Amino acid sequence: MRTAKIASKAGVSMATRALGVPTRSSSKSTDKAHLLLQEMNELKGLVMKFGQMASYLEGALPPEAQAILSELQANSTPLDWSVVRGEVERGLGAPVEDCFESFDTIPFAAASIGQVHRARVAGVDVAVKVQYPGIADALRSDLDTLGSLARLALTIGPLDGRSLVAELRGRMLEECDYIREAENQRLFSQLLTNVDGARVPNILASHSSKTVLTSELDSGMSLKDATTKLDQDTLNRVAAVIFESCFRCLFQFAVFNGDPHPGNYLVHPNGDVTFLDFGCVRRFEVDFIDRWKLLANIIMQGDRDAFPDAFRALGWIATERGYDWESSWQSLKYLYRPFLSTEPFTYTNEYVLESYQRLIVKNPNKFKTTMPPEWLLLNRLQWGLNSVFSQLRATGQWGDLWIPIINTPTEPR
Repeated sequence: MRTAKIASKAGVSMATRALGVPTRSSSKSTDKAHLLLQEMNELKGLVMKFGQMASYLEGALPPEAQAILSELQANSTPLDWSVVRGEVERGLGAPVEDCFESFDTIPFAAASIGQVHRARVAGVDVAVKVQYPGIADALRSDLDTLGSLARLALTIGPLDGRSLVAELRGRMLEECDYIREAENQRLFSQLLTNVDGARVPNILASHSSKTVLTSELDSGMSLKDATTKLDQDTLNRVAAVIFESCFRCLFQFAVFNGDPHPGNYLVHPNGDVTFLDFGCVRRFEVDFIDRWKLLANIIMQGDRDAFPDAFRALGWIATERGYDWESSWQSLKYLYRPFLSTEPFTYTNEYVLESYQRLIVKNPNKFKTTMPPEWLLLNRLQWGLNSVFSQLRATGQWGDLWIPIINTPTEPR
């Protein structure tokens, strides 16, 4: 078994190439995807993050290339067992045999920050996430490179590249602290108590540290398997559980898990969903959430006159000179179409791709807008969730869930 490599500065440019695969179906694009998969499988950290995002965001790659890179969602080249043993024993301060009744030497999942092994503690099956050695330093190196690129970005557009990279740095380096992740996981277990169908695995604090995280093993199937094994009504329930869990935490508790890729959901035959991986968690000020709620209600109520002030208050406008307010209004109404529809709305690839076109590619205001740092991961969440729902072909009265949530008082946790 080969020892996995850690991402380096060179990996940032390689990740950029990954996102530059031609957006059309061709044998050339699939060949390139195979090559990138081979390279990314051995690299970790920032490069793997880019690859994972490209693998599930609709329209980021041609379908054939996206299918190939989807292997990055749950698996990559694992570390040798000798390295894993050393990391577990350093993290827990005792031999593996003294901590676990059994421990599988081959991981069942390997991703950007660490890999996950099955083990057993006191008769309970557990999942043990082991952090890649040196990953935090590698991430800092890659993020320093992105910071240099961000300074150049200031000369070609309105985005504050340095602030966005600072936001990315904070969130990604937090993912390297498994003590913090364990606290996040316990928090979300509490917050999701009242969401019917939402599950969060229990943490075993006695078998966890800053670089080793042990939690109860969940028996759910992958989202990909669920799309082929479950009927549409059950898949609709799956989407509703994810929808309510995400937006209730965000709008009621001012906190959200910013990593919505499909590998972080496990699905049960009755439509329950187990949520995994709480390393990338963002907390918000109440004022920010309340300003967003105000904009959401204005869109839901069709109050075109109130829209400019509410949108302006969220900090998206770099310059109002020549700003096309009507286009902005129509684009956000399109984005909110699932919530505005009076009939059951089905998320489709076409809806997601048209959202990109309206808000990014063909947006007449794209050089007149900026992105406040708070929205960096929120955009990832928005596009990620829409892509997950389109994979499920989720159908529902989304407004019936959305409206009560955005009108719930904000109680930060």
